Amino acid sequence: MSRSSDRIKARYDNPDNYSGRFPPDWEARRKRVYRRDDWTCQNCGRKSGPHAGNEGEELHAHHIQEYANGGSNSLSNLETLCGPCHQNSHDHDIFRDDGPRVYGIGALRASPRGVVAAVVFAVWVGLLARLFAWGAGTGQGTLEDEAVWIGLPAGVAVLCVLLFPFYSTVLLGLVAAGSTVLIFQGFGLSPQLLAMVLVVWPPVLIGAWAFLRGHLRSWWS
Repeated sequence: MSRSSDRIKARYDNPDNYSGRFPPDWEARRKRVYRRDDWTCQNCGRKSGPHAGNEGEELHAHHIQEYANGGSNSLSNLETLCGPCHQNSHDHDIFRDDGPRVYGIGALRASPRGVVAAVVFAVWVGLLARLFAWGAGTGQGTLEDEAVWIGLPAGVAVLCVLLFPFYSTVLLGLVAAGSTVLIFQGFGLSPQLLAMVLVVWPPVLIGAWAFLRGHLRSWWS
């Protein structure tokens, strides 16, 4: 057994047993995978290591099944890919940032920060819905009535933003833009316009941040 495989700790097969992007024994794992695969990309056949005097293609250890889909760091879930093939297997730029660790529960894919952002987004949407209802003439109800008025749209919003973060954010952005334009046409540059911006735009920014930073991902990605 090689020295690198001796340093591999079985407990780090499970991503929940450490913090950070990679397990502490990642260097040993990837080198073990390269040896096993004979320093050859398992997709296109490009070679490196002893086959090319260490001047061949840059090799990566790729997770066959992603963390978000229940994948682990076990050697059986790792394969050798060259840089271009590894990039082609992902829908984000792996050379810039592999993004936060995203967990999957059924169709939901989010990081812990993404879940927090989704809850804040949804509660804000629920409060906005109630505010618009008040503006439409709906009076204040009992505590139970108010919980329903806010809770129902918030519940729908949290599911939508977790499943469809891009479309949910864009839709809310369109609503926010329309509302801002209407207030501007009626009041111009005024305290009313500032109030509208402060009320309707924060959840749009929260959703955009969570999606663009990879904390929320669409269920099909």
